Amino acid sequence: MKAGNRDALKELYLEYSNKLYNYGAKFTADKDLIRDVIQELFIHLWDKRANLGNPQDVKNYLFKSFRSAIFKKLARSLRLESLGDAEDYAFRVSINMEDHLILEEDQEAIKRRIQASLNRLTSRQREVIFLKFYEGLSYAEIADVLDISVKGSYKLMARALEVLRDHLGQQDMMFLMLLLQLKLFR
Repeated sequence: MKAGNRDALKELYLEYSNKLYNYGAKFTADKDLIRDVIQELFIHLWDKRANLGNPQDVKNYLFKSFRSAIFKKLARSLRLESLGDAEDYAFRVSINMEDHLILEEDQEAIKRRIQASLNRLTSRQREVIFLKFYEGLSYAEIADVLDISVKGSYKLMARALEVLRDHLGQQDMMFLMLLLQLKLFR
């Protein structure tokens, strides 16, 4: 892509646009805004391709760039100074379970308990869980995306899991971990 190969840009877009969209949907329900930010990100990459470095991990680079761009766009649209440093920005996580996992009544009860526990997490804690379990990022990659230290990413995850353990029974916690590993939450 850096050499001007449009097919390489197209491959990057096809491989990562849906993942970026899914990530963006955790920050805002404005689908058009998410699509705009993704489009602008890839246009920016193409326009600045000659000046781009060689990131060790393209996925990590794109997530970090997208996160920064969506925060800027949201800040402009909400006339806020910056969401990047705030601890209390909107990052939504909800559960998506298949009906065949458990009986419908039990499913709703478990979903309510898990969702209530997820709602107790800070936005950054929900985000670290999403990045680790849904996107499969390493702690170093999470640290880079969130612009914190690697040690900070471990601490953030530990605090998130501690909150969940404190508010979920052992069975619900195991069920949540299974859902996270199977990527059945949104």
